[in-house]
Amino acid sequence: MKISMILKSLTLAFIILLSGTLLMAQSKEQDEKAEQQAIMEAEMKAKKEMLEQQEQKMRQMEIIYEDQARSAERAARSSSRSRSSSRARSYRTVGVYGDEPYVVAPLVSQNNQSQLTLRNSFDGNSNSSKGGFEVSEDTHTFRVMINGKVKSGEIQIIVKYPNGKEFKNLTINSAAEITYSQSLTLKEGEESKYIGTWNYEVKATFAEGNYMLQMMTH
Repeated sequence: MKISMILKSLTLAFIILLSGTLLMAQSKEQDEKAEQQAIMEAEMKAKKEMLEQQEQKMRQMEIIYEDQARSAERAARSSSRSRSSSRARSYRTVGVYGDEPYVVAPLVSQNNQSQLTLRNSFDGNSNSSKGGFEVSEDTHTFRVMINGKVKSGEIQIIVKYPNGKEFKNLTINSAAEITYSQSLTLKEGEESKYIGTWNYEVKATFAEGNYMLQMMTH
């Protein structure tokens, strides 16, 4: 009789111990799931904040370069009026270069001025695109501007002369925000070096950030 009671007591104790172990395991699993969920939510929040910052940066860039385009147009109009009031203005679209948006400033006949601005943001992906920008014979000044910032990965921007030689090869990485600008004056006897199609190539490698490339003639 005593042995039977002892066995029952041991069995009950074992069941209680096993139940407690299962409850502890379930509680630990729930805690781990809650921790993972918190980490995922924190990552999503950080990613959302970064995208909002990129969008704000892009809007600021758009405002800056729209102001530049308006200033260039006013200068072109002023120059055009001083030479001849009968010169006509027209607009053209350069084309589509990959998936990237661009804007082109007005092209003024006989006082040729055009502008190509490309900008894009990347969310850790890899991509590449190529295109060209035409520099005509009546161009006096050619200008290139590049800026960008990445949190990780890199964005490489290559601009080439019409003859295929590299004009600028710039890599944007997490080390620092990049701002580059260079203006060229087409001197007499050197026009052949600059007139024609300037080609560009943009390569994003696991990039998390944005860039802007602008080419302008006057």
